[in-house]
Amino acid sequence: MIPEKADLIVKHATIVTQNDRREILDDGAIAICEGRIAALGATKEILARYSAEEMLDLSDHIVFPGLINNHNHLFQVSTKGLGEDMPVQDWVEVVTAPTAIHIRPEEMYIFCLAGCLEAIHCGVTTVVDMSYRAQRYEMHENNIRAMLDSGLRGRYTTIISDFGVEYGVLPALISPYSWFIEQYTRLHAQYPATDRMAVWLAIGAPWTITDEGLAATIEYANATRTPITMHLNENGVDNQISQERHGVNMVPYLETVGFLRPDLLAIHNVVTDQADIELYAKYDVKISYNPVSNMYLGSGIAPMVDMYQAGLKIGIGTDGAGSNNALDMLESMKVAALLQKVAARDASVIDAQTILDWATRDAARSIWLEEEIGSLEVGKRADLFAVRLNSSKIVPVHDPVASLMYSCGEQNVVLTVADGRILMKDGVVQHLDEEAILRQCQISATLLADRCGSNAKVTRRWRPGRLH
Repeated sequence: MIPEKADLIVKHATIVTQNDRREILDDGAIAICEGRIAALGATKEILARYSAEEMLDLSDHIVFPGLINNHNHLFQVSTKGLGEDMPVQDWVEVVTAPTAIHIRPEEMYIFCLAGCLEAIHCGVTTVVDMSYRAQRYEMHENNIRAMLDSGLRGRYTTIISDFGVEYGVLPALISPYSWFIEQYTRLHAQYPATDRMAVWLAIGAPWTITDEGLAATIEYANATRTPITMHLNENGVDNQISQERHGVNMVPYLETVGFLRPDLLAIHNVVTDQADIELYAKYDVKISYNPVSNMYLGSGIAPMVDMYQAGLKIGIGTDGAGSNNALDMLESMKVAALLQKVAARDASVIDAQTILDWATRDAARSIWLEEEIGSLEVGKRADLFAVRLNSSKIVPVHDPVASLMYSCGEQNVVLTVADGRILMKDGVVQHLDEEAILRQCQISATLLADRCGSNAKVTRRWRPGRLH
């Protein structure tokens, strides 16, 4: 029998499939053809059926489905360390909003690409990105180009905001809602949706848009069948402003205007009560949990266990590097678990397997890609990463899932594959000059901070020396 040809085979690995039975295969192999998993099983069986020019021996490695970061602001890589010790409202006003205003198209590309590099090193294969208002259309193009050049699977969004000066939104980030609809119409024509890349709608916060703008967004979403993502109840401001403007809390108000829907991805949800959760469940709203950002900005602890018990589809996001100081999904997964445990004062309230589900199979459901990614199964896209037992941080391993969740670090991730393409092997990114990108990122971030740094709160205390 002549073996079938595959593009890539990984063999002799421990494979955490994340299928419905949560099977873990010892000495397993995966054959990949044209970006999809053609076969998965025992190494001996797969090698009897398939051959490939590139075969990776992953003895002493654990393979997982690629992680899904379902909320991020890639351009905020430029602001790492500039917003320390500020509540979210101050941080937006003096750090991230001025950055969005002053950033240049070529800087947008390099910052977003640097963020994608960090994602690759952490085993992420899918990113949902939320950019701010584009000062020039090239900002959209360079953001998307960076995501495509990185090799990651992506969902790109840009914030619609036609209101909010009285609440601290900078005028340069506001335009008539018709302007944003025109931008989206052009983007959708230029970037037709595929499982690799699609353009979604985004609203920064519900109080940064007029009732008319919200209605126009809903109408456009319905007409084009485009999902929507929005920060919601990150802190108490949403409910406070909704009470002032509409006489009810924010989530009940959104129900009255038809905004709660199965294709809404609600981000943060820190100040969320049982009535909100019931409405989310009623309309099958999807959830993005951003624990590190919520801690960094002092926003609070989202009631994720209650949302999980209500049957909501949950994914995990890092949020932007400006309100996290990293895009490390491994760290975010660990914190996601620990934060719920300490909130409940009960270590058993959430387990490692559930958190891994939120970062893979459930995250895929949260972005409507569960038929394509989120688990390692025949027919699905070949998105995966491998952890090597190469340091005292992870060794010994008794439970692969628990070790990933509580012991693993970026240094243990040595292989990342997205859509069947090797993005990183032996810890080295294969298709990009990482050193040159990071060097330019440092230079560009320093120059951008200088342009935004008239406010004393963002004055840097350190200036890099000569960059080689």
